[in-house]
Amino acid sequence: MADNIFLQCVSRTDTTRDMATFTFRVAGGSPSRSAAGGPDDHRTFVFAPGQFLAMTVEIDGRPVQRCYSISSPPTRPGGLSISVKRVTGGHVSNWLHDNMVEGMMITASGPLGRFTYTARPAEKYLFVSAGSGITPVMSMLRSVTDSESPLDIAFVHSARNVDDIPFRDELEELARRHPNVTLAFAATRMGAGDFPDWTGHRGRIDRAMLERVCPDLGDREVFLCGPGRFRSEVRGALVSAGSALARIHEESFGFSLPTDDESESDTGVVVAFSRRARRVTVGPGTTILAAAAKAGVTLPSTCGVGLCGSCKVRKVSGDVVMNHQGGIRPREIAQGKILLCCAEPLSPVVIDF
Repeated sequence: MADNIFLQCVSRTDTTRDMATFTFRVAGGSPSRSAAGGPDDHRTFVFAPGQFLAMTVEIDGRPVQRCYSISSPPTRPGGLSISVKRVTGGHVSNWLHDNMVEGMMITASGPLGRFTYTARPAEKYLFVSAGSGITPVMSMLRSVTDSESPLDIAFVHSARNVDDIPFRDELEELARRHPNVTLAFAATRMGAGDFPDWTGHRGRIDRAMLERVCPDLGDREVFLCGPGRFRSEVRGALVSAGSALARIHEESFGFSLPTDDESESDTGVVVAFSRRARRVTVGPGTTILAAAAKAGVTLPSTCGVGLCGSCKVRKVSGDVVMNHQGGIRPREIAQGKILLCCAEPLSPVVIDF
């Protein structure tokens, strides 16, 4: 992990009714470089589009750390932004909404993560997001359009209704100005009589919608970010439409327990811990670690984001999809090892633990 950097808030913008964008200037730290001809405390932060920061804030006298994707692109030096959604019970997200104002300083570590199109060179991409999952793919799209790249980009975002689509005006303007950008929205909770002028998709993103937007799905590198169940459903739709799992790249950071509905899902997959004679059912979009914690099974874990490797175990059998941040080497994966914090089972799994 990189050394700490120091960030000073310079502005706040309400992105939707429950999402705000906080923009910071880098006041010092690493990795950064001094702006040409500028004072040393005005720095350009070096990162790849799609990466995130581990940010630390002090709440009630105690430091609390959370990971947030950078929503601004590296093509716009002089600052960086995060776009944070207010969520029920969100300790840090709600604190930021209620307390972060211009001039405040916080510390962060990074950049972190491998969720970036720059690591997967291709001519065609599909970016799919829901909720605050839009932030890393927004950074990637802005980077592509800022640089006038000819890359073929299809951008699909799912929101509850029209008013909950972040950056909608900007996205529509980018699609108008750049013929290589195809834009589509899905509104999941909009009644038939709501917004009668809306011509976008009503309902969840499914295979039919994806094939309408991208008839060439199998030719695209896919970057998918959003809640666990959303990613699981979209991943299934993509695979059924001909996308290869190896071309679907997902972002999943932070640790949260599944809800009761997710834990008791009829479509859950059984994971067995051979040495403990324990079994847990893992619902769609839920990691093995989260499901085990919900069931009262204590497993080793530190970072929860696939970075430190402390939850590395050997998989005896079964298939998983794993979205790690470098905490496991390719040769270890080839040997059957997985990280519990970011592995979601695709079939019944037996773990040597």
